[in-house]
Amino acid sequence: MIINILLILLILFAFLFLWTWIGYPIFLFFASRLFRKKHLISEAYMPKVTLMIMSYNEAKVIEKKIKNSLELDYPKNKLEIFVVDSASNDGTQDIVKKYSGKVRLVEQGERKGKASAINYGMKHASGDIIMITDSNAMMNKEAIKKIARHFSNKKIGGVCGRFEARDIRDTSIGAGGSIYWKIEKFLRKHESDIDSAIHMSGEITAFRKGVIKKVDESSLSEDFDMAIRIRKSGYRIIYEPDAIAYEPAPENINDLLTQKKRITIGTWQELIKHKSVMFNPMYGWYGLVILPSHKLFQVLTPFFLILIFLCSAIIYSFTNDSLILMFLMLQGIFYFLAVVSFIPLKAIEKFPLFVLIKYFMATNYILILGFFDFIRK
Repeated sequence: MIINILLILLILFAFLFLWTWIGYPIFLFFASRLFRKKHLISEAYMPKVTLMIMSYNEAKVIEKKIKNSLELDYPKNKLEIFVVDSASNDGTQDIVKKYSGKVRLVEQGERKGKASAINYGMKHASGDIIMITDSNAMMNKEAIKKIARHFSNKKIGGVCGRFEARDIRDTSIGAGGSIYWKIEKFLRKHESDIDSAIHMSGEITAFRKGVIKKVDESSLSEDFDMAIRIRKSGYRIIYEPDAIAYEPAPENINDLLTQKKRITIGTWQELIKHKSVMFNPMYGWYGLVILPSHKLFQVLTPFFLILIFLCSAIIYSFTNDSLILMFLMLQGIFYFLAVVSFIPLKAIEKFPLFVLIKYFMATNYILILGFFDFIRK
């Protein structure tokens, strides 16, 4: 009886793991061809846009960001640019003031986090479309035009652009991150085709004014929170690959740990807060498939791996089944390769298979740390 239960659990966890990383992308590929939603837009549509640059101690990059923003190809009489600065003390505000008349400085008296800064900035925005970007994210000239045109369709509430890593050093983590983002862009594109992209992008994102009344200031993943709120309001979120933001990516384990742990905690916050959306047909493909597959099952992946191994080991200890032994050996080979991938040798760090395994295992380790940090909070 116990063995049968363990076997069912093993099959379940293995299925969920394979679905998340293989089945779901395949599903999206075919679903985007069978269930693609009509998306009529006008290339000539140019609403007034407020570009909010989020800033805290960005003296090293803020001038470059301002110059990049002023060079964007969008009618000047329809573009409002301001920097929301959260009490910087490194001279950021003085640099912004040099561009007075072209760029406005909106000073938030104290630092309360990005979500709070977004809420503060929205109070000062006069545009029909609010666009948010990071201080170190440099955009291509056509970015605003490419994003704004989607809002000619009244069913669209939000649009997220494409993140591209720049200044990637020759490291396995940097290379692994590059592969990860290629997969992520594939998923968002096809999610957008059948319903909505899973979430906004902090580097370059826009939404229709009034759709989001207020961002939850306790959230550590405000872009995810905004996306779910937009979808719950009945609007779609479109992924626009031709609106690009170039931003540095994590290059080592410590950088990845800092970034991913915060994202993991924020993801769990939003999944719990918006649990009513998951598996809910009221929200179409987004609720039924996209949210659980792209977010819930991804953050549960390390636990799937642990439970698959434990179930396999216990079943084999009682049955000596040759198929289970073979499955255990395959897992053993994978974890051996994972250990090898962390050996600091150039030949290993350059080999694509080791690059992918190292990034995957590092990410899953961080997902576990992030989960327990979330529980403690």
